[in-house]
Amino acid sequence: MSRDIRNSLSEAFIGALAEMAPSACREAVDIWRAKNPSGVYLEYIQDRWRRYDRVFKQVTIDRLDNPLLRSLVIWNNGLFFEFHDHLEGLWKQSSGDERQGFKGLIKAAGVYIHLENGNQQAAKRLSVKSHLLIRQHSRSLIFITNLENLALKLERLDPVAPRLENPALHQGHWSAAD
Repeated sequence: MSRDIRNSLSEAFIGALAEMAPSACREAVDIWRAKNPSGVYLEYIQDRWRRYDRVFKQVTIDRLDNPLLRSLVIWNNGLFFEFHDHLEGLWKQSSGDERQGFKGLIKAAGVYIHLENGNQQAAKRLSVKSHLLIRQHSRSLIFITNLENLALKLERLDPVAPRLENPALHQGHWSAAD
């Protein structure tokens, strides 16, 4: 059930974000809530909705049409599974260094998913691959202005994910407290 919830909410969120239609995402959340899931599932659903809502607000306030910049907002809200789904769509349309750079970022999200789930060994293996791809293809990832910080945290397997930065994220002066 947890996989079904995660996958369906992520799919609804990515689709709603592409259309900037938060109500479509909210509908998916409400469908799961209506099934009266047990405590841990309900907590997950409510947590996801809070995070999704913050993403929609920041994307709106900062007027972020660029899917790469939107990916940073997704990451910075700790939505690593959704980041993976969002970036996978861009990865499928890319080639060369850009494709490999995206692959490194997708793997980086996987590192933090594994760490959240207490799977240290899988995180460590994925971290090595992610770190290497990000270092080798950093020129294709210039939309992340603090990429070096991500690379270092992956290399050290730091359990605290870094914020990914780009000056465009702060144009609307949005903060998580808003």
